[in-house]
Amino acid sequence: MTALVSSPALLPATSLAAPPAAARAGDWIVRAGVTYVAPDDHTSSRNGQLGAALAGTDVAASSEAQLGLTVAYLFTDRLALELLAASPFEHDLSLAGGALDGTPLGDIKHLPPTLSLQYRFATDSAFTPYVGLGLNYTVFFSEDVSSQARALGVTDLELDDSFGPAAQLGFDYAFGEHWLINADVRYLQIETTAELRTATGSTHLDVDIDPWVYTLAAGYRF
Repeated sequence: MTALVSSPALLPATSLAAPPAAARAGDWIVRAGVTYVAPDDHTSSRNGQLGAALAGTDVAASSEAQLGLTVAYLFTDRLALELLAASPFEHDLSLAGGALDGTPLGDIKHLPPTLSLQYRFATDSAFTPYVGLGLNYTVFFSEDVSSQARALGVTDLELDDSFGPAAQLGFDYAFGEHWLINADVRYLQIETTAELRTATGSTHLDVDIDPWVYTLAAGYRF
């Protein structure tokens, strides 16, 4: 009687090349990486003591990269709630256009925590794209006035905190059971009022920062 011997070589190739399991309901995903904020700024109105001097002038903010962190929880296989956090971003502010074009205004720091609801598309591979909509709350702090702005009479600078919508598009690419890489782009609506104080009064500028936010990160799913 001939014995039947199974051989790994006879196993279906698909069992040897199965893609990493996709995230499922109840999973957490923690990511850390580089987040780059690129403001798409515009100044919509100017009023107060320096209003005439600032006519035709926008407030421009520099771009900045920092450590970005996200935590996501999947409450279904397709829907996730995600929180974006980061180390503080620091931006140089300057005047763009008009008679004061190029004049440094000062620098600020901000934190932009963003909570988003994501829809994750079903795929049969390690690649999982997603889209998201959410809300952003931006906290401004450590506003410093430049020496050039002080020469114009500005003694203090303050930006109001901002609350606005956010949208995102990104993907996770899994390798192994737990690890993944992530790329993500977001648009945040950040509309604030900047107050420039002088010894005799103040000027208010309605500033739309509205940055594009790009993240490249590594993640762990559990």
